[in-house]
Amino acid sequence: MISLIGIVLGLTVSIGIGKHEPAQKAMAQEPMHWIPTHEEQKRMDSLYSIDAATKADMDSIRTMIDAILLKLD
Repeated sequence: MISLIGIVLGLTVSIGIGKHEPAQKAMAQEPMHWIPTHEEQKRMDSLYSIDAATKADMDSIRTMIDAILLKLD
């Protein structure tokens, strides 16, 4: 058992010693500007229209709930 712990500690130390230098140096890159394709643009437009319709539905539901609450009072 003690020898197993010694082997594990020895391997851990040897692995730690061997990894002092990074494999590659990190270099800053220019940010890439994303230009959507025609299909991606159509998809985004449809998502924006779905979002606008959902917001309009939520507003109408909110006004209906307010009217119901006023009637209950």
